[in-house]
Amino acid sequence: MMHLARLLAVILCLSALPLTAWAGAWKRPVDTGFSATTFTLRRTETGLENEFAFYRDFGVSPLFDLGIDLNQAGLSSGHVMLFARLPLRQQHRGTRIATELALGTGHSDRGWNPMYRFTLSAGRSFSTKRGRIWSSLDLNYEKRGHEPDPLWKLDASFGVQSGRRVAPMLQFETAFGSNRDLSYAVIPSLRIKLSGLNLTQQKRFEDSEVTIGLEYRRTAQQSLGLRIGLWRRF
Repeated sequence: MMHLARLLAVILCLSALPLTAWAGAWKRPVDTGFSATTFTLRRTETGLENEFAFYRDFGVSPLFDLGIDLNQAGLSSGHVMLFARLPLRQQHRGTRIATELALGTGHSDRGWNPMYRFTLSAGRSFSTKRGRIWSSLDLNYEKRGHEPDPLWKLDASFGVQSGRRVAPMLQFETAFGSNRDLSYAVIPSLRIKLSGLNLTQQKRFEDSEVTIGLEYRRTAQQSLGLRIGLWRRF
């Protein structure tokens, strides 16, 4: 309970920070969506590791969004989850807040097991001379069927949205729980707009971006990796 109280306090403090338009706190407009495909290659103390992730959401109605979250880390672990996002506070000014409930299945060396995840997201944005500054914060409670204790995750993202082709972004990822050491990752990266590129005379990349970042991760061992992603709005 002390962990939960501290995390809620962090969310309240950071709710004064700005929000990215693609954060979990942002309700997707009806009939629009967003997808992110990410590949990470890490060099660890025991060799190379890779991770693949795919995320897609869609604005189904004014009341909720639906989406899918896929992840595969080498051959050791992964998950397939479907989620629903419910907006709690979506005023144009001030902090936006939303919650997500995800259900699915995950696997590890113990095989496949059911799992669920509850997420509380908050964020905000404001305009400056250099562009729109944004940030988002996501608190996750995750329970896998074979694990006796839940896993807590607290992730944060910060960046700039402007008319320039290249924009910076900084992400932090943390995970912790009972009988589990704190693990974390720091990922500075660049977002590169692909607007203006044509393939067979079709503007396929007008609403797309490539993200390229370096990842420093500290778990039971340290690793340094390269993270490449493709973001698309539709």
